[in-house]
Amino acid sequence: MEARKVVYLRKKKVLVQGTADSLQKFFSNAVSYNYETVAILSEDRIAIELDEKDLDVFTPQALPKLIYGLVDGVVLTCAKDSLVKYFFRQGLEPRKIFLWNAEEGWGNLTLPHKDGTQVVYFCGLEFHIRNEDDLKFFNEIFWRLQSQWQVKNLSPQLYPVLLEERFQQRTGRLLDLNNPQTLTEKIQWLKIFDATPIKSRLADKYAVRSWIAEKIGDEYLIPLLGVWEDFDDIDFNDLPNQFVLKCNHGWNMNIIVRDKKTFDKRNAREKINAWLAVDFGAQNLELHYSRIKSKIIAEKFMTNTGEPDIIDYKFWCFNGHVEYVQLDRARSTNHVQRFYSVDWKPLSFIIASHKLDDKISEKPPQLEKMLNIAQSLSAGFSIVRVDLYCVKDRIYFGEMTFTPLAGNFSYNSESINEYLGSLLKLPDASAPPRL
Repeated sequence: MEARKVVYLRKKKVLVQGTADSLQKFFSNAVSYNYETVAILSEDRIAIELDEKDLDVFTPQALPKLIYGLVDGVVLTCAKDSLVKYFFRQGLEPRKIFLWNAEEGWGNLTLPHKDGTQVVYFCGLEFHIRNEDDLKFFNEIFWRLQSQWQVKNLSPQLYPVLLEERFQQRTGRLLDLNNPQTLTEKIQWLKIFDATPIKSRLADKYAVRSWIAEKIGDEYLIPLLGVWEDFDDIDFNDLPNQFVLKCNHGWNMNIIVRDKKTFDKRNAREKINAWLAVDFGAQNLELHYSRIKSKIIAEKFMTNTGEPDIIDYKFWCFNGHVEYVQLDRARSTNHVQRFYSVDWKPLSFIIASHKLDDKISEKPPQLEKMLNIAQSLSAGFSIVRVDLYCVKDRIYFGEMTFTPLAGNFSYNSESINEYLGSLLKLPDASAPPRL
């Protein structure tokens, strides 16, 4: 069967259908500018001007049928079952029908699958809902894309206002971006006032590789197995039995394949296509992520002997100096975490939402070398978390994170938050880029 390309709602050719009222509302919403509108379909007399040119209006019956095979989708702004069925009769696939209304924004289309599960189509994406985990994932992507378009409509001048509102909703405290004090408050400031192009390059899990090779050498890079822009371009026959798939433009977008024979390819396609459609920077106003062109990469599967997952050493660096080390173990089974000083003494604080590792880990034999690498990579940045791995006494680079957890976390002691905030010296502010 021919592979189907995923459809994203960014800069795609669409037909827009609706009544005079619904079309006016759609085109008054800046989200409509994310598409190239090929034609307007309406039974009503209506004049729409977009980019200083009038758009032609057709009745659905007057539009040549071949057009449906040339566009990426039809946006229905006053969806009815009869309309959906009409476009089905024109040969349009469910994934190419996008629902929108002025009250709720983007909607979804749910159809039964022959295996008894529900298939949900949303923003050109396809989700098979088989269990609670599938539903949870769909709801997460639904929320991200709904909020993403709302944030993208904002002027950058309103980013601080939105950030302060969200901080108060989450913590119950006021955020003064003119005078941030704690570490988490200063990370909020950095998200919009220090979203520099170099951060975009180094937060990109693919583009950072060339910088690491230049800075410390390519021997510290996990072997790359491939890079693609579309899931259906991946030839899994060329990949080993174990590997890791990940998207390059954010975090927590990984699929670990431990056995290719039992790999659920359809589920992986749905997840990765959904991740690719997300502007990761829009979710928490981490603006430097929004410049990254999304890709899929595959890396060699790495593991430590006797551990279910690779041990993750995260070096928190402030103004070019490592202040402490975060160790994460057993991510896929019983994720635990503990912080250590640079001389490997266990520290008493922990991120409140994480589970404390009751095991005091032995000092890694390559600690001094890892500290030197982290310090070298962090030079010139007010804060960056440098993630490294140590496998069979060999060090590998993981990633660089400039706004850890988007600043949306708390410690088990607020005094720690205040103390770490005092260590962080903010750079001069730069104008925030538009999402």
